[in-house]
Amino acid sequence: MKEQALSNSIFGYPSPSKQAPKPPDEALLYRIHTAEAKLGVSRSTIYRLVNEGELVLIKIGKRSSGITAASVHALIERNKAVAS
Repeated sequence: MKEQALSNSIFGYPSPSKQAPKPPDEALLYRIHTAEAKLGVSRSTIYRLVNEGELVLIKIGKRSSGITAASVHALIERNKAVAS
């Protein structure tokens, strides 16, 4: 029985004590390429929006960053209000 539980975690099955990862729609951060795709803009536009304070960039590591999902959704809502 213990061997089966051990083999399940080795072959990629989640162990019962670990939570399943959140679906992409519930992510807290989007990687830059994901934010580009969600907004339909280029990488340079993402960084311009960060510099203008429209999006929030969080450093994840030395060379990794993410855009907060909340700032992406807020940008979309602000632009919906302007378009109406």
